[in-house]
Amino acid sequence: MRRSFVIPGLIASALGAPVPAEAHSPEDWVRAAEIAGTVCTTKGGATFTFLKDGHYAYDGMWTDTGHYSVRKGSVTILLDSGLERDFAVSRRDGVLYIEQTAVRCTQPNAGALTHGRSAAPQ
Repeated sequence: MRRSFVIPGLIASALGAPVPAEAHSPEDWVRAAEIAGTVCTTKGGATFTFLKDGHYAYDGMWTDTGHYSVRKGSVTILLDSGLERDFAVSRRDGVLYIEQTAVRCTQPNAGALTHGRSAAPQ
C-alpha cells in the first residue's frame, strides 16, 4: 500500500522506508548547523521550523509536526503520524532549496521558537 503526503511545492511518498534524497554534489550540501534553529519560508508563505532539539513543524495550507535529522545533503522528516521521508536540501547560487522549492531561512529572536509553532521571523 502506498501512502503519500504533500507539502506545497514538495510531493513525497512514504513506502514504508525513506526514499533516499541527496543534493547533487558535496559542495551543494547543507549541513545540520545551517538548518537547526531556523524557520524556512517559501515564497507562498509556508514555514518549515527546525528546532535545535530535533523537533519539526510545518505551517502552511495545514500544520504538521514531527522530528527531523540532517545528513549529507538531505533532511529526514518523521511526522507524528508516522510518515517518514528524506528531502534533498541544497544551496544553489546562494539560494537554499528543499527539493526544488526555494526557501529563505532565518534564525528568529531567542524564545520565538516553540514546539509545533513558530513566530514570524523578525
